[in-house]
Amino acid sequence: MRHLFKYACLVLVVLLLKGGLVSAQTKAKKILVIGIDGIINTAIDYAATPGIGALRVNGSYTMSGYGGVPAYTSSGWSTMLTGVSSDKHGVTVNESFSGNNFAQYPSVVSRMKSALSSLVVASVVRTPEVNTLLNGAADQKFQFSTDDEVYSKSVELLKQADMGAVFLQFSSPAEVGQAVGFQLRQAQYVLAIQKIDEYVAGLHAAIESRSSYANEDWNIFLASTRGGTESGIPQSSTPEEINVPIIFSGAEMDKKEMIGTALAPRENADNILRINKAASGDKTYVRIPIKGTPLQGMNKFTIEFWAKADANSSDPSIIGDKNWDSGGNPGFTICRSGSTWKINIANQKTERYDIGSSKVLEDGNWHHIAVVFDKTKLCTIYQDGEKVNESVLTYKDADNMASPYDYICLGQDGSQVYGGGAPNWAGSLNELRIFTDALSGETIKKYMYLRNIENGNHPNKASLNLYLKLDEVRGTVITDYSGKGHNGELVGPASERHPYYGMGLTDIAVNILSHFGISVNSGWGLEGSVLKSNVPYRLFKVPR
Repeated sequence: MRHLFKYACLVLVVLLLKGGLVSAQTKAKKILVIGIDGIINTAIDYAATPGIGALRVNGSYTMSGYGGVPAYTSSGWSTMLTGVSSDKHGVTVNESFSGNNFAQYPSVVSRMKSALSSLVVASVVRTPEVNTLLNGAADQKFQFSTDDEVYSKSVELLKQADMGAVFLQFSSPAEVGQAVGFQLRQAQYVLAIQKIDEYVAGLHAAIESRSSYANEDWNIFLASTRGGTESGIPQSSTPEEINVPIIFSGAEMDKKEMIGTALAPRENADNILRINKAASGDKTYVRIPIKGTPLQGMNKFTIEFWAKADANSSDPSIIGDKNWDSGGNPGFTICRSGSTWKINIANQKTERYDIGSSKVLEDGNWHHIAVVFDKTKLCTIYQDGEKVNESVLTYKDADNMASPYDYICLGQDGSQVYGGGAPNWAGSLNELRIFTDALSGETIKKYMYLRNIENGNHPNKASLNLYLKLDEVRGTVITDYSGKGHNGELVGPASERHPYYGMGLTDIAVNILSHFGISVNSGWGLEGSVLKSNVPYRLFKVPR
C-alpha cells in the first residue's frame, strides 16, 4: 500500500506539471551566434556591458578563451565555424582565406543543413568570404559595410516565425582598434565595445519579443574571433590577440565561469599536467627514455616549455638528465633558483656553467621558458619570448656532454632521486619541445604560442626530437608527437590533469551541433568539447 501511494503521488505531480514539463522537452531549438572581431579579453569587464552581462548570468563563459594562432579575423572565423584549428582548416594569412581546407572541414552551417534540411539558417556578415566560403549553405545570406546594417537586418530576421539560426558578424571594435590601438585607455575603443553591447541587448530583446518565444529554446553564443595589440598592428601570436571572451548562454548550459584549473581534462583539448607534492613523500615526475637517441649528450639543443610554478623550496629540477647533487656532474638541469630559474650544464670533465634568469617565475602565472645551447658558441635563455641572459661557452668539439643516466625527467633530475625541495618540483607544465638545433630568438617568440607544430610550418621541425603536449586525460603514457617515438612515462601518485583553457573558439561548433541534437562523427576531426552538464530532468527522489 505504501508503494502504491508513492506511485500515485508521483503520477499526480507529473499530471500537475505535465504542461510545463512537456513543453520544456519539446520546445523548438533555436540559436543566435554573435561573432565580434577585435574585443580583447579584458574589455568586457572594463566597459559598461549590461547586455553582454545578461548573457553571462545565464550561461557558461570565460573572459580568456583560446582563439588560436594565428590570431586574425579570417583565421578566427574559420576556427569558430569549422570547429578545428588553423593547422587543419588552413587559413593562416591575415585578411585572406587562401589555402583553406573547407572541403574537408566545412562550416557548422553546412553540417546543420545536412542533418536538419528544414532548419532555416541566416548569415549576416561584414566579411563577404564568411558567406561565400563558409556559410554558403545558409538559406539567407547578407553582407553589409557597417555594424548598424548588420544589426538592423539581424533584428528583422529574428522576427521571422520560421527562423531557426542566425549567424552575424560585428567588426567595429577591430576597425577602431586598428586605428587607435586595442587599449582600454582609448575612449574610442571602449565606446565601440559599448555600442556592441547595445546591439547584443537589442538582439536579446528581439528574441524575447517573438510571439512563439514561450515555446522555443534559444541559445545565444557570443565570441570575439580575435583580440588585438596595443599598437593596433597585428602580430598574430600575442596573448592580447589570442585570448578572447566566449559566452555560451542558454537553458542547458552550466551557469558558471569556465576556469581551466577547476575543470576536468577534456578529450581532444589542450590540457596541462600538474605535478604536486605527495603527502606520502613519494616522488611524482615524468621520465623520457633517451638511451641511444639524439637526446642523449646533445651538442646543440633548444628546450622550451610552458610552466606555472607552485610554491617550492631549495633548487628542485624542473627538467634535466643529470645527477643534480653536484653542478659539476655531466648533463643539464633547468631548475628553481630562488623565485626564478636557471640552467646548469657540465661536460664529463666537470666544466660547468650556471646561467640564470632575472625574471620571477613563481608569481602564480604561466611563463614560457626557453634555453638555446650551442656547445662551442653560446648558451642563451629566454623567458616569455624575451632574451634574459646569455653566456659565451668555451667547450670544445670533443667535449662529451652526456649524463650517465638514460632519462630526461620532468619534475626531477636524471637520477630520479634528487631530494632538493623534496620530493619533487611542483607546478604545471604544457607544450614541452626539444629541438637538436639552436633556434633563433625570433623563431622562439613567433612559435611559442602555436600548438600542434608537428602539423605546421615550424622552420626547425626536422630537428624536433621531443614534443610532449601533455594533453593526456588518463594513464601513465605521455605521448611524444615529434614522430620520433620518445614517449614518456608518468611516475608517482600526485598529478592532476586540467584544460589549459576553459573554452576555445573550437568549442563553438560542437556546442551548436549539441544544441540541435546533431551527433558529431569522429571522422570529422572536430576539436571542441560540449560544455554542458546534460543532467536529465528529475522531479524528486522517491525514497525506498
